[in-house]
Amino acid sequence: MTSSFSTWAGAADASSEATSALAGWTIGYAPYTYHFSDAKKEHDFEPEDEKHKYVWLVTAEKQLDERQVAGLALFSNSFGQFSQYAYCGWMFRPFDSTQSLYFKLTGGVIHGYKYPYNKKIPLNNKNGWGVTVIPAVGWDFNRNWGVQLNLLGNSALMVQANYTFR
Repeated sequence: MTSSFSTWAGAADASSEATSALAGWTIGYAPYTYHFSDAKKEHDFEPEDEKHKYVWLVTAEKQLDERQVAGLALFSNSFGQFSQYAYCGWMFRPFDSTQSLYFKLTGGVIHGYKYPYNKKIPLNNKNGWGVTVIPAVGWDFNRNWGVQLNLLGNSALMVQANYTFR
């Protein structure tokens, strides 16, 4: 009886140490984007009196190792077009004394800035396919919750809340 109890207790300890299938995944939501300037007509084919639309973003990101990440972001761009960003990148925690602070640089394929707004981002074609790089800085409040600021070229700054599964 003692050996069966110790076997059961050992199995219980092992299961408590097992990690969730979601471990290493971060989900994010960006409810606010600050545009550095108003939307303005830059080309003859763009609509008159264009205004920035509400921008939202949801993202799922996997930490592949200590520094590498990969993810997918779905969002409504500044012109109301449904868009996607598939990316990979690097995350750095440069200060041993401040492990909550991190810097992130991602790059990948972006889709959704379609005509007539295709020239609003560089390296984008008329059908809305392009490549981009997005730098970010973040702060982890605790093991699960954090906030991140994404710099969107010279256009905007996006505020994003993150939840990380451990």
